[in-house]
Amino acid sequence: MAEESGEVAQEEPEDQVKKTDAEILYLEVAALTGIDPQTADVLEERIERARGGRATYVITAAQNATPVFAAGWKTLLAYCLHNSAQLLVIPHRYKNPTSVWSAKAQSHDWWAKETRPYLFNRRVELNKHLVVLGDVMTQPTAKRPLEGFETISAAKSAIIGHPKLELLTIPTPGTRLPKIMTTTGAITKKNYIPSRAGKEGEFHHTFGAAVAEVVGDRFYLRQINMRRDGSFCDLLTEYDGDTRRTYRRVPALVMGDTHVEVIDPQVVKATFTDDNSMVKVLRPEQLVWHDTFDGAAKNHHERGRPFHAYARYKAGKANVEAELNRCFALIDKVTPAATKNVFVASNHNDFLREWVENTDPRRDPENCVFWAETYLAIVRSKNTAWTTAGATVEDPFAHWGRKRLRTAAQAVFLDRSQTYRIQGIEVSFHGDRGSGGNPGSRSVYDKIGSKTILGHTHAPGIQGGAYQVGTSSRLNLTYTVGQPSAWLHTHCVIYPNGKRCLLNVIEGKWRA
Repeated sequence: MAEESGEVAQEEPEDQVKKTDAEILYLEVAALTGIDPQTADVLEERIERARGGRATYVITAAQNATPVFAAGWKTLLAYCLHNSAQLLVIPHRYKNPTSVWSAKAQSHDWWAKETRPYLFNRRVELNKHLVVLGDVMTQPTAKRPLEGFETISAAKSAIIGHPKLELLTIPTPGTRLPKIMTTTGAITKKNYIPSRAGKEGEFHHTFGAAVAEVVGDRFYLRQINMRRDGSFCDLLTEYDGDTRRTYRRVPALVMGDTHVEVIDPQVVKATFTDDNSMVKVLRPEQLVWHDTFDGAAKNHHERGRPFHAYARYKAGKANVEAELNRCFALIDKVTPAATKNVFVASNHNDFLREWVENTDPRRDPENCVFWAETYLAIVRSKNTAWTTAGATVEDPFAHWGRKRLRTAAQAVFLDRSQTYRIQGIEVSFHGDRGSGGNPGSRSVYDKIGSKTILGHTHAPGIQGGAYQVGTSSRLNLTYTVGQPSAWLHTHCVIYPNGKRCLLNVIEGKWRA
């Protein structure tokens, strides 16, 4: 032995010391990919410390063997600094042997060095209701990147890294809020092979990120959608590199289906009346309304249901004119002086015309006079006429709105044949009708080649160029009881740069 012989034991050179399997894996991962497990440890520790309190996270995605979008990266870092936000970059991998950025992409699985301090490839809860799925590496050419992941986060909402921006709500049972699934957009350049899938991926590639504001058990999600120069808008500020510019107003707020008769009071406060409501903060130049009138007094879906009719009568809710007047009263109350109201032709607004067409006024003495007045207004209107395309009929909701709204001078009532664009975005579609007389859906409107914002389903989402708002009504209406629901209180803001963002109202608040 060395001690017995008087010899001094020599230490082995550092590179010859036997390493554990975990240490070997750590070094291999860090060397080959730039995803340093130690960095992920630090990021996860920060998230753990912030849990239960208030924090802001900005989550984006980065593709392997691809440079960052430099202008967007600079702006994103400045945004995080200004808003005290933690940046997380989810890596995703494209098996791309003919990468236009690196001939070594097939054998060198690396990520841009700028992103390495923020790379996060783990699954972590931001709070008890929201999880970041950093361990999910998606294929960037996936047409529907959220498809198949609906249950992966159990009952929690989830954020998945992907360059195509997509959002959907998953129905949940009882009175729980639906689960939100969203992708992030990316911060690396477009890097696709010239195949059909590659060209589709390139077209849908979005430079952007998801913003998650977390307050205790609540969270508020927004989308950052960059322009080609790397600038983007968030609420009332435009970020461009190190520069910040504020603007006084946004062009428009498209609201979730209003249904005044059953509107949620918390949504009224968060949208209109609180000092920090969306309308008072964002000061939209135009408010776009879907399903403003509910039609509960004479809902044709409940025709032939005598117990429902009796309950309405007993509660004093069977008078059509009174319901319509309550609808107009709310509009007048919440409309700012310098704001235009745009009323989209919608199926619930159409309930008024359907009631006139299908009612025998002799059997409804409470409503017979208003029925007669509305009938005469329709048949005497110049809009009820025969045209080369067939018959056109006056919209009674629009007729009475022009006559009874105090804010009628600020109102535009769209009919089904009209288009109406704000910042290049078509807002005239309600979403109940698709192409060729078929029912509407986001997938239908995604294919028409125009950017659109829809209503109707009460389940918000993003699919390609089609954004869909939620509802402003209560979420637990009688005809939804006992059913899983994807309904959510969600509006959509249109920014001065022509980009859009969904804004959710959670427990009466729309931001942290």
